[in-house]
Amino acid sequence: MLVCYLQMLDTPKEKIRFEQIYLKYRGLMYHVANNILHNRQDAEDAVYSAFLRLIKHFKQFQNTPTRDLAPQVAVIARNEAISLQRKQRGEAPLEERDGLAETSEAVSDYHTLVDSFTRLPQTYQAVMEMKLLLGYFDGEITARLGLSKAAVSTRISRGCQFLRNIVEREGFLLDAWCSTPENC
Repeated sequence: MLVCYLQMLDTPKEKIRFEQIYLKYRGLMYHVANNILHNRQDAEDAVYSAFLRLIKHFKQFQNTPTRDLAPQVAVIARNEAISLQRKQRGEAPLEERDGLAETSEAVSDYHTLVDSFTRLPQTYQAVMEMKLLLGYFDGEITARLGLSKAAVSTRISRGCQFLRNIVEREGFLLDAWCSTPENC
């Protein structure tokens, strides 16, 4: 599959960069999509679409270090999985804004939201990214981080409050992320 993607890129530098991103994040993207779709084939289709979207907007990601792309590629995979899920249910597809799919309830500025995670206190950053951006369940977070269930719950609660304060100062809403009990 990687060869197909690489043929869509122009320069050797872009191909090398994309290959690094692909090898580093394909597992994460699959995990995010599969958590939403609960079907291996559908998750693979969503990841394929997510990589196509990434190629389409590759210039936006060229200056971001590969190690810092996890939240962005996870959200792209999440949005593609939601689009596929909605298409299968016969619901309206996700709206297109600047070519990147976002739900109609989503925050107005995706990059500002992702950036806001970096301004969370370090204690809450990993838990909040895993919960909100990557779609992990609390039990998965406890297992991966070696924390108690109570610690994860507390960090999610406090992290949501920190995140709300950050985004309110930035002037956009976080309703799409923290309005439901399973998120915050």
